[in-house]
Amino acid sequence: MTQLAQVAPADTDRSAEIAALNDAARAGSLVTSKTVFTRALADILAGEDPDPGTRQFNLMMGQRALRRLINETPIDPGNDPHGERDFGVVEHLGHKIFWKVDVYANDGTFAWGSEVPWNAQQSFRVVTVMLASDW
Repeated sequence: MTQLAQVAPADTDRSAEIAALNDAARAGSLVTSKTVFTRALADILAGEDPDPGTRQFNLMMGQRALRRLINETPIDPGNDPHGERDFGVVEHLGHKIFWKVDVYANDGTFAWGSEVPWNAQQSFRVVTVMLASDW
């Protein structure tokens, strides 16, 4: 049985559906998503303690605090021209932090963008959290 991609007519606005999925991915509640932190940001969150266990704990707590901040901070309309809530900026520990959501075809390769980003089963989201300088 051949499965055809669900392509929306050109006049169908799916931005609200995409935004809801992006919100769930940012919150960590969407099964078909993952969040990644850049190395430079992870190093700052981990701190400089000589004990690896302490650095790991600091990293986990920092990621948790940053995720909460990202989810609680309103998205500037200037950063959201299509209403999909896929990019934002926050300040944390004196650093400007960017986050963005990329939507891929859910085929495990991350090679192609999703043709149906409003479909949670056929798309996979990667939320990247980074220092502004990582951009």
